[in-house]
Amino acid sequence: MARAFANRVLALCLALVAGTVGAMTVDEESVAVDLRDGLYTGTLQLQLRVPEMLARAVLTDFDNMARFMPGLRSSRVITREGNAWHVAQEGRADFGPFALPFQSERRVEQMADGSLVATALSGSTRHMRSVLRLHATGPTSVQLDYRIEMIPAVWIPGSVGVAFLRHELADQFTALSTEMERRQKATPH
Repeated sequence: MARAFANRVLALCLALVAGTVGAMTVDEESVAVDLRDGLYTGTLQLQLRVPEMLARAVLTDFDNMARFMPGLRSSRVITREGNAWHVAQEGRADFGPFALPFQSERRVEQMADGSLVATALSGSTRHMRSVLRLHATGPTSVQLDYRIEMIPAVWIPGSVGVAFLRHELADQFTALSTEMERRQKATPH
């Protein structure tokens, strides 16, 4: 279900906020989450001080994602065809007294405009679709815009679900930006 909420991508994919990479922590308050008629929608923006190519490499490093994403136990590419990946992930998301195991299979496709679109194929959600866009703002900086929509497979009280998704997205994008920073520091200049 946690993957259901964030699909740790981009899951994927996955998400989300304002700041810069240097020891960046994504503030939960900077993640907007809405719930209407059972559909959760989350959005965020981040300003990162890394080249677009490095940001994209981290965001699509599905085979190694379990090494740097919190709660993710396994992540692997099942198949890759051109600019599309079929990704399987599983893990557990912890939020206060809640511990939610999750499983996810999704298709992640890099579109002609460079955006990453992830769609759930199976797992802990009835519906999940996310869009992540990167916009270079300089040679070593990029704006990340993220939007996710999801319907969990099981009912969750609205206020808990909103807070949970906000927490998950902030946690995941903090981990992603930290990995981007680590890789940038490891790259000889």
